[in-house]
Amino acid sequence: MDDEQLLTAVAEILWPDLRDLACREHRHAPGHVCLPVSARADLDNLVETLSGRYGEPFAGADRLPPLPLSGQVDWRYAWPFSNRWVAFGRTGQGEGAGPALVIALRGTPVAKQLPVEASWLERLVAVTGWVPRAAGQVDWAAVESRVGTPLPSDYKALVETFGDGMFDGFHCVSMPDDLIKSAESAAGLGQAPWEPHPPFPASGGLVPWMSNEHEQWFHWITEGPDPDRWPVYVTGAEPEAGDRFDCTATEYLFRHLTDPAAPDPDAGGLPRALVHGLLRERGVGRGDGIAHAAPCPRLTADSVGGATRGAAWRHVLRLSSVSEVGREL
Repeated sequence: MDDEQLLTAVAEILWPDLRDLACREHRHAPGHVCLPVSARADLDNLVETLSGRYGEPFAGADRLPPLPLSGQVDWRYAWPFSNRWVAFGRTGQGEGAGPALVIALRGTPVAKQLPVEASWLERLVAVTGWVPRAAGQVDWAAVESRVGTPLPSDYKALVETFGDGMFDGFHCVSMPDDLIKSAESAAGLGQAPWEPHPPFPASGGLVPWMSNEHEQWFHWITEGPDPDRWPVYVTGAEPEAGDRFDCTATEYLFRHLTDPAAPDPDAGGLPRALVHGLLRERGVGRGDGIAHAAPCPRLTADSVGGATRGAAWRHVLRLSSVSEVGREL
């Protein structure tokens, strides 16, 4: 197959991730699929294209994850995507050397095995299998001065740990520049778009820290002097009342990705486990890629059933350089 056919095959195996990874090569164990790479392939362009689609790869022996065929292939790069790895390397030596491309299962720890003292950010890192990468330093004092308020410490740690990108291939966490633009825009409005909250920067105003493709917005309610105690508020595209969740941004993300009992604003407030089952029965979306956490008693919506309007959703973290954190954990 040519380069474009190869990239199409990679995309179809990665998402939706419903097919079993059973390699057709003789004596290859299950849990991966080898894809043929043409001897005429432009390998530099292939790596660059994969990086453009799935983010900055892990590279180097000290950073690469355990991969199949490690005794036969010199693996060079690995891109994480949901519960799978895309890995590229070379087989053999000298004239017998050739390119190798594999898609392999990517294991994640079950949530109940995490230490009880772990922070919500540490739990996010653990269940996504994310390895923090070098990122530019953020001048948080300058950002907070522009926004007009101190920011929650877990959000700052989230940005520094994951960088730019998307959770779930769906939820886009606002980077500092985006946060500044949103806050300055909100401060310039004549009235708050979501009553009964006043316009920011008044106490109780809304500052958005995450959004998704269904035009849902995830805000902090800036009530009280301690930003680490600000609750999460989820709204739709229309100026209607949203749902309040008394937890931090990182707890909300962790629960949304792992807790089947948590109300799902994307699905009209239905329990996520119910929606998962309905989607699986209809052959839509995917099964659970990671084990679930116990329900969180602090995660409660203001109204029974939830009020936020949404559409279809996907659930596990897909990370391709959270430069997907846009650049799916």
